[in-house]
Amino acid sequence: MFVMTILFSFLWEKLIADRLYHCTDSIGFGYVRPGSWVHGKIAYVPEIITGRSMSEPDTIKEGWSVAGLWVLWFAMVGVSFGVSLLFARLSGPAGHSRR
Repeated sequence: MFVMTILFSFLWEKLIADRLYHCTDSIGFGYVRPGSWVHGKIAYVPEIITGRSMSEPDTIKEGWSVAGLWVLWFAMVGVSFGVSLLFARLSGPAGHSRR
């Protein structure tokens, strides 16, 4: 689970943040800080532009919403649990050797 959290944190920052949404006062780590993606006044825009003033609204790419970001986040968490459970089952009971 720890490895999956690191992987999805990296993927969220590279593929989601500043591509699907932009928070003008973001500190990063959007995957491990769910719900802090955008707040206050939000504008829906055709293209995300970064580096804007904090006096401007946070933005979400047209076609997306805060609810859509939550669905994406829950899907990633679900995949993380699924992969973690799969690896846990493949490794067998802790402390017992496989024969």
